[in-house]
Amino acid sequence: MQFAPPPYAQSPYVAPGMPLSVASIDPTGHRPQLRMFFLLVAAASALLYLGGIVILVGAIVVDPSHPEPAFIVAGYGAMLLGAVLIYVKLGLGLYWLHGAWKWVPMDQRAGRDGKRYTPGDVFMLLIPYYGLYWQFPINLGLCDAMERLRAVTGGTQSAKRDVAMWAAICELIPFANFFVAPFLWASYMRSVDVMHDEIATALARHS
Repeated sequence: MQFAPPPYAQSPYVAPGMPLSVASIDPTGHRPQLRMFFLLVAAASALLYLGGIVILVGAIVVDPSHPEPAFIVAGYGAMLLGAVLIYVKLGLGLYWLHGAWKWVPMDQRAGRDGKRYTPGDVFMLLIPYYGLYWQFPINLGLCDAMERLRAVTGGTQSAKRDVAMWAAICELIPFANFFVAPFLWASYMRSVDVMHDEIATALARHS
């Protein structure tokens, strides 16, 4: 048995597509293990950066005129390592998001406004400044695509569109991008990963 495409996929902006089946999805795009690595790296980055600031401030408070060089070096070193881990976190997030879009059937890769996406569009997040804007449509569009698939297969888990929105907003706010955004992203990522499992199971059961 194959699933028919959802009613609102029949808009002039979204191709009707073929009936959904197990063959419609690319299982190599489902990468749930990355979510935990992302969260661990994000936590380590935040703690190192905060720890570096604390060390620097402590060294200055203890001896404002002659701060201990070892503490200064340690403080800057911790902040530098924390900054490096930011890029590791970004890489893990991009790899997960690329896989999530890769998993979505090609004819269903569209947002609720009909805008089409490809897995390669994820890398536009690397464009300075523009990436701050692009994190909104590329993630919200994924939520829309997953909801479209859920409507067909009857899953119970919804994509956390509001959580993705707040995570992207927190990325624009200093310190919130360190200490709040990673947990919101992880919650959003988990909802999509669970939807992957539910939809794939439903498709396999009716194939």
